Amino acid sequence: MSKTKKITLVVLLVFSATIITGWFSGLYSNSTNDIYAQVRKSILTFGEVYKTVTARYVEDIEPEKFLQAGIQGMLDKLDPYTVYLESEGKDEIEIMTRGKYYGVGMRIVVRNGWATVAEQPFANSPAFRAGIREGDQIVEIDGHSTKDESLTKTAGRLRGTEKGSEVKIKIKRVGEEKSLAFTLIRDEIVVSDIQYTGFVEPGVGLIKLERFNRGAGHQLFEAIQDLEEQGLDKLILDLRSNPGGLLDVAVEVADLFVPKGSLVVYTEGRHKDSRQEFRARTNPIFGEKPLVILVDGFSASASEIVSGAIQDLDRGVIIGSRSFGKGLVQTVVPLDRKGDTQLKLTTAKYYMPSGRLIQKPDAFNRGRGSVLMNSTENGDEDDPKEEEKEETVEEKFYTKNGRVVLGGGGITPDVKVKNPRTSRFVIELMRKSMFFNYSLNYAADHKNLTPDFEITDPILDGFFKFVEGKEFDYNPDGYEEIENIEKLAKEDGYLENIQASVDALKKDFKVVKQKEKENSIDDVKMLLKREISAKLFSADVAYQSMFASDSVLTKAVQILKDENEYSKLLNVQVAVKK
Repeated sequence: MSKTKKITLVVLLVFSATIITGWFSGLYSNSTNDIYAQVRKSILTFGEVYKTVTARYVEDIEPEKFLQAGIQGMLDKLDPYTVYLESEGKDEIEIMTRGKYYGVGMRIVVRNGWATVAEQPFANSPAFRAGIREGDQIVEIDGHSTKDESLTKTAGRLRGTEKGSEVKIKIKRVGEEKSLAFTLIRDEIVVSDIQYTGFVEPGVGLIKLERFNRGAGHQLFEAIQDLEEQGLDKLILDLRSNPGGLLDVAVEVADLFVPKGSLVVYTEGRHKDSRQEFRARTNPIFGEKPLVILVDGFSASASEIVSGAIQDLDRGVIIGSRSFGKGLVQTVVPLDRKGDTQLKLTTAKYYMPSGRLIQKPDAFNRGRGSVLMNSTENGDEDDPKEEEKEETVEEKFYTKNGRVVLGGGGITPDVKVKNPRTSRFVIELMRKSMFFNYSLNYAADHKNLTPDFEITDPILDGFFKFVEGKEFDYNPDGYEEIENIEKLAKEDGYLENIQASVDALKKDFKVVKQKEKENSIDDVKMLLKREISAKLFSADVAYQSMFASDSVLTKAVQILKDENEYSKLLNVQVAVKK
């Protein structure tokens, strides 16, 4: 059988597997047999188009890439979270669902064209035991250079395929003239979802949860136990920038705080009888003491389930900015026997105990050309029907204590607080890795610093000299508009008439750049301390260095220390002490 025919057969098998899975799960009921017939007919049409194009198109077609384009074209008509996963995507799903994987225990990013260790390796991992550090550049893996290699490919070669296998790497480290060679034996790596556990003030604990992968609930349980042994009275759970994870793990996390039997979340799918309720199954370990949860615009999915349940049950105070609004449930469907290809398919929506929907209403018509059942008959896909428009209205719902909470997507905090806006100057310094690169050199030359060090003027001056030496430059917000005006004027032949004004504006922007630099000194000091602390000490010390500049965290501590304010926010009557 030719490769083209094999690929065509794969297309048919992929679609058949998807349909059969949907059929057995109730996606196609007895009353919709006509839909099944239509889909079967469409599969045959798709296969014929695919076979004809690959065989007869004027130029050579790569069958696999063409297949992927066809699949992606279909999924682009749905919501942003329904995606086709190949082997690398499958690995990420496995880490999420198992909470562990086989590898060497490093998180890597690409910096300056090289795979670079992004943070200290996982505790007790092969990389940790070998002494690999944050900032080390991985220049070679098993004899192959990683220069300008994709992160996916590098990660795949490090991860390997099985426990006990060997990988040889070469590291370039600041302060070392020659590359360092390491031989690592791959092992099972248990991924920690907790970035930080500690105290902000005596009695006020803080736990930063990064994701809701398998095992996160147990990790959080142990973290709370550890803090309670050290005198925990009040807790801040930081879910900012937490993109979510597994539904059942979100319920496990909520279990730690809410009464047994409490409704945490429910889901509803395509059919009326598809509602599933998820309730707290155990007595909470931290069920009565004051609790604050921090959220922001990047807190999504499972983060919103937990924060929304805590809010609806009046169990704690939510502080920060409105969450992302991702309330769609995905089911992972294998598309082949080995599980190398999978479909992550949206099958339901999340609802809070009060009945409000987490999902913001534009998921199905945000530039992806929806072909859903509720699209308009005239084909105008940007004009949703009335029932979809009604979801955009912020309906009122009520918490256990009768407080008003808003629907319409996302979790609106009880107390809205935002950290000050980061300047374009600082954003560009971060984007070009200036803080990271400078801290590597500084840490290598100042190994005797203690964790309580401060960013002095000499350190700051040294940083700015380093930045100048790298010929760093950037355009402030608004500068590109001036350049566009100049370009259009030149193309249309009237630049001479406005050249003086354009030059004057450009000169003004030089003043803006200097002003941005002056106004960003506090942010620069904070980020320098964080990066140097990460290189010399630990991720915990780096995280702690940011406490003083975190206005959201400061507000959380303030409210937790004020019993009357905390109770007032939850509409709880406080007994008067005599």
